[in-house]
Amino acid sequence: MTNWLDEFVNNTDLTQNRPIREVVYESLKNVLISGTIPVGERIIEKEYASRLNISRTPVRDALKQLEAENLVEYIPRVGVVTKSITKDNVFEIYKIREALEILILETAITNITDEEIVLINKNILESQRMHEEDNVDEIVKLFEEFNWLIYKSSKMQILPSLIANLNSYLQRFRTISIQDKTRRIEAINEHALILECIVNKDRDLGIETIKKHLNVSINVVSKKI
Repeated sequence: MTNWLDEFVNNTDLTQNRPIREVVYESLKNVLISGTIPVGERIIEKEYASRLNISRTPVRDALKQLEAENLVEYIPRVGVVTKSITKDNVFEIYKIREALEILILETAITNITDEEIVLINKNILESQRMHEEDNVDEIVKLFEEFNWLIYKSSKMQILPSLIANLNSYLQRFRTISIQDKTRRIEAINEHALILECIVNKDRDLGIETIKKHLNVSINVVSKKI
């Protein structure tokens, strides 16, 4: 337990000007989705609170929210334990992402600026360079940046908060997906084609590319879950 509990404590910044419950919730959610805490592991409220030097109430509130999100479960006479991410979860999350990204594509076609096109092109070129160097950690960051640049280009104001709720899941899936070198370069090429479709205002090919991009990722990730 010590290693992942230490990681949780070290990554929980209680100096933020935010409610402690929110900080604890986000930190716990991140270690749960990343797979840092083993499936079936007990989460002992008192121990977590003691390590953070806080009352048990914020931890209890965070666990209730995580239980509502199906990331932990309460088992009588055992307590709160971690749950695995199932294949059904993977498919559901990707279907939500597909719907959002098609909407983003349609609005980005109208709203993207020349400056944003330049930034996204730079991201793709850097992703190709990092792929050649087999630098997976940097590619994960660049893929996340690519998505946020596309999201930003849509100029949709509520979208970031919707994506943020999925982002911790997507980070885990993205890390799994791009471990495969063949899939990695395919994804980079798909990013380039998505940008090309936005620039050329080719909605139909753009939607087709997004669906292919996500379907291949689903197949890779679901085999690893």
